[in-house]
Amino acid sequence: MRLNRLLQMATALVAVFAFVGCDEDYTEIGGEIINNPTDVELVELEVDAYSQKINSIQTNNLNNYFLGVNTHPVYGSNTASMVTQLVLSEQDPEFGDNAVLDSVVMTIPYFSTEQAAGNDQNEIEYKLDSIFGDGSFKLSVYETGFFINTLDPNSDFQNSQRYFSDQQSQIEQNIIGQPLYVNDNFQASSAGYVNYEPGEGGEVNDTVAYEPALRVKLPTDYFQEKIIDQEGTDVLLNNGNFTNYLRSLFIKAEDNASEGQQILLDYANENSTISLYYTYEEEREDDDGNTETVSLRGKYDLNLFSANRFNTYTGEFPADLLAKIQSQDLETGAENLYLKSQEGSMAVIDIFPDDEILEDLRDNNWLVNEANLTFYVDRDELNGAEEPDRLYLYNVENNTIVVDYNLDPTINESDPAQSRTIFSVPLERDEDENGIYYKMRITAHVASILNGDTENVKLGVVIPGDLNNPNFSVVRGIEGVERVPRTTLAIPYGTVLHGDESEDEEKRLKLRIYYTDY
Repeated sequence: MRLNRLLQMATALVAVFAFVGCDEDYTEIGGEIINNPTDVELVELEVDAYSQKINSIQTNNLNNYFLGVNTHPVYGSNTASMVTQLVLSEQDPEFGDNAVLDSVVMTIPYFSTEQAAGNDQNEIEYKLDSIFGDGSFKLSVYETGFFINTLDPNSDFQNSQRYFSDQQSQIEQNIIGQPLYVNDNFQASSAGYVNYEPGEGGEVNDTVAYEPALRVKLPTDYFQEKIIDQEGTDVLLNNGNFTNYLRSLFIKAEDNASEGQQILLDYANENSTISLYYTYEEEREDDDGNTETVSLRGKYDLNLFSANRFNTYTGEFPADLLAKIQSQDLETGAENLYLKSQEGSMAVIDIFPDDEILEDLRDNNWLVNEANLTFYVDRDELNGAEEPDRLYLYNVENNTIVVDYNLDPTINESDPAQSRTIFSVPLERDEDENGIYYKMRITAHVASILNGDTENVKLGVVIPGDLNNPNFSVVRGIEGVERVPRTTLAIPYGTVLHGDESEDEEKRLKLRIYYTDY
């Protein structure tokens, strides 16, 4: 391919500046800056891009976790379950004389927004956020003998232990006894709830209103024996002993042949607990000096919010789709790019696959006004699926964000949906809200490559949940990919994009560089 066949002159400056995010912010190449260029040209370059299936991704010690079943019209069904330790809220607890459990409740808050308030705290209305699907799923809770380490014994306990999304079979092999809870048709409720918490001295109840949460009752006889009756023993002396005694719970989701529902849980919320409500006896003297036995109420929490935990995922892509992904490689490029968040799939792109062309470009004295990748949605392949609003691009070889991510001035910490909109332009939609294309601006990254300051590296593309999260998670079993942005674990969406070998030449993935040649 000859470089001169790739060049296209812009017909008008106005049209060019429609592509350029900021008409005064230009990247320097060659040591000089042109503040008001009069000649802006465009070069379109072929790239190589292909898809990669993600079969194993690190999921431990996140703030938020998915639970439930999600069905996608392209990528099929996937099921998210959880494994969690329990943490003593008070070590070596004292429950009082003759303590007997009344009830045990596991609570994990949802994300919700208050909509309206009635005359009292019982009438507050909420809207659930991060709930995907209108169906239900089977929910079960088991005790397991699977121990969740904090530190990795294979590193002489110097590094943190990693747990991965594909470890569910190991958990199920360690299940102990019968399930502690089963609901064949669990569905999230938007109703808040009221707790009657034991007050001071255990004699009165305080009424406390809470936002919506996953709340299930667990068997009192199990926790009576497992916790209350162990008062004063070594197993409750400290959390080290306790986590070896009651190693973990498996909160398992299964398909129940409904539409399914997947819930993002606010697991780091301090109200994520297993609460034990009990009565106990205490001898007291009355005003006449007589001793009497009184019954009092108590509460003890096993904390979930501070415990080690991780997500597991089950479910496979449809066989024909998996075959398409596995047949792609960097040398031939791909007709389509398949992106699915969570334990899904990603794209890998080489923006300068031809070394000779790259060297020709470096010989020019160009000021890069803008460089972008435009990803067109393949609507014929998407089957009406709900589309993600953003894409996320990173340096897949060094596991770092690209410089344009940090240079984007539109950072919005309070509203990630409106953050970094120059670097990652939100999905352009038509009048029917169908997606047309995404645009990723990598102006500074490309300028640095052409200036010789940065090596040409492969770039990874994933679907993000929060563009303000710059952290990464380890993946296993993908050649050339060691980590992916952690934010891809925060949303269950998927999309299909035109690749660099698309039959529709107008929608092929290309690198576009708008430049001034001086």
